[in-house]
Amino acid sequence: MLPVKIDNQGQEPIYRQISSQIAALIRAGRLTPGQQLPAERELALQLKVARGTIKKAYETLVQQHYIVAARGRGSLVAESSGRHGKSGQSDRTAATTSAAVSINAETFLAPGTHDRPVSRLEQASQIISSSILQLEDLGFAWREMADLFSILLARREEEVSHLAIAAVDCNPEALGIYQSQLAPLTRMTTARFLFSDLREAQDPAAVLASFDLILTTSNHIEELRSLAPAIADKAVPVVVAPSQSTLIALAKLASSSQVGVLYQSRRFFQIISGWVGKSGYNGNLSGIGYLESKSADIEKFVEDKDVLIVPPGFAAQLPSDLLHTVNVFRQRGGQLIDFAYQIERGSLLYLEELIKNLLNRPGKKQ
Repeated sequence: MLPVKIDNQGQEPIYRQISSQIAALIRAGRLTPGQQLPAERELALQLKVARGTIKKAYETLVQQHYIVAARGRGSLVAESSGRHGKSGQSDRTAATTSAAVSINAETFLAPGTHDRPVSRLEQASQIISSSILQLEDLGFAWREMADLFSILLARREEEVSHLAIAAVDCNPEALGIYQSQLAPLTRMTTARFLFSDLREAQDPAAVLASFDLILTTSNHIEELRSLAPAIADKAVPVVVAPSQSTLIALAKLASSSQVGVLYQSRRFFQIISGWVGKSGYNGNLSGIGYLESKSADIEKFVEDKDVLIVPPGFAAQLPSDLLHTVNVFRQRGGQLIDFAYQIERGSLLYLEELIKNLLNRPGKKQ
């Protein structure tokens, strides 16, 4: 019986828990070259997991050259099974590593202790790979799996497309980020409303009544609920902030630099000014509205600037003459900072959960 333990509450996939512990036993010398490992079905019964999980664990060990699959003999510990490292370590280093692994194997440290964080892409690959193995056990051919996955994915997209989502904010630049960031969650276009328009509406709640979710920033959530109390239960606050790359670019601004902001709304200029101030820049900051100003005025504004800060999606909104002005600015060495305003990851995860609950609610039309 292999001394392998499984943490069913852990985040690491079970097949990786199994493969990493067997690898540790091999490196520690507790499993020797040529030694036969338990059959997949036998180990699956011992650990109370699916046979496909053991199959995946053994395949991983084969790929890592810890074991070999011998026809008629099962899985055997490889002759050069990684006990001396993967890159020709010295005997002294290998001995130290082996001793450390031996302690881990004896005390059964939590699997994955020494692993780097697993990315979302890797997690997705592991989930899909595990599902493929389980479907193979059920007798599905690969073509059947592909067809089934396509059908289920199309069905899910159709379900999500029935959701109606609205975003409300005080400036058009901020509204632009909702559509781009919510696109992976729902196929439909996010309707966008300015607070100024809702305030002028005879019945703001009626304007928003048909939407399943109504998003606004945490700074505006109380205003939205007060403006349209009938839809208060649908109003969801989200946290928005500049991206990490934007914050780094702002932090590097030299106070001697002439910095300008091209904005669509005065309110967004105020938001940018606030973040620039927080970055420590105490030089001269000025702005100009690029939709309302004449090309000559914008060209003159840009003349003495070292840095221009622009809103998200800025380039797509520019007429050809203004695009030329920006290109000339960059060609002479000017720095362009894209003020990437984003919904924070925590809020996006919360929205994913809300959308999932809405899709699964009783009586939801699909």
